Amino acid sequence: MIKKRKNLIIILLIIILEIFILLNPNTLIAYTKEALKLFINKLFITLFPFFVLNKMLINCNLPYYISKSKKNNISLSIIILSMLSGMPSNAEYIKDYLDNNIISLKTAEKLLTVTFFPSPVFVITVIGYLEFNNFFVGIALLLIVYLTNFILYLLIKNKDNSQNYCMPIKKNKNFMSSLKESIHSSFESLMIILGNIIMFSILVGLLNKYLNLNIYLETIFTSLLELSNGIKKISELITNFNNKFCLCLFALIFSGFSIHFQISSILSKYNINFLKIFLYRLIASIIVSFSSYMILCHLNY
Repeated sequence: MIKKRKNLIIILLIIILEIFILLNPNTLIAYTKEALKLFINKLFITLFPFFVLNKMLINCNLPYYISKSKKNNISLSIIILSMLSGMPSNAEYIKDYLDNNIISLKTAEKLLTVTFFPSPVFVITVIGYLEFNNFFVGIALLLIVYLTNFILYLLIKNKDNSQNYCMPIKKNKNFMSSLKESIHSSFESLMIILGNIIMFSILVGLLNKYLNLNIYLETIFTSLLELSNGIKKISELITNFNNKFCLCLFALIFSGFSIHFQISSILSKYNINFLKIFLYRLIASIIVSFSSYMILCHLNY
């Protein structure tokens, strides 16, 4: 009964959204074009090569060698792979390990909470170089995000019973087969990212039109909904470096509803407490961004 009501609510919301889109074709076109421009000019050209290379590393059995490197610690392989490829690939790795009964549900929940790593090339190149014109800003943001996740890992206690497992080694594919598969898989992942950016851009456009949000509220709201558009809005703000830096931290650590939705969809068949993960990320993003702002103000950056 509850499931049927939930489905009816979702259907109703989708119909309402379709009606608003039909009534606002100019908003649809403008925000779709903006999303495509963001994706092509900044995301695709920087993320695609690294997506392909990271997927080739996986095909070359990198998870197996990582899991063997430290007392068969399978959690280490998920953390390192997530650091390399970013979200929502972390959910794909965790789902694969759950499907093969390599980790427990509790371990999966903890790992999911602490592997909200953005793509390193996105932070360093897109945010640092393209938005702030400074690689070191991107590196600083990335290191703080890493540190936040590691602190969460230490704070969240659970009995990890996956430590004695080791990833099975896969049969190596030849280079061209691995490259072809990696390119195909990377395109698929990037198309999902593009679809999310477009849909959430249109949603932000509609809300902004009817709620008449000022630029600051629109920026915060966009950052809560979708990471890439949120970063773009932050970079366009006419404000000082401290504000931009800390808003970027907030957006990166929380990661946006779009990423949370993608992750929950990937792991929907498992009974994972996604609300708890959401709250962990939200509280961590507020604490870290506020603390960073206070430190930067103290240093008179």
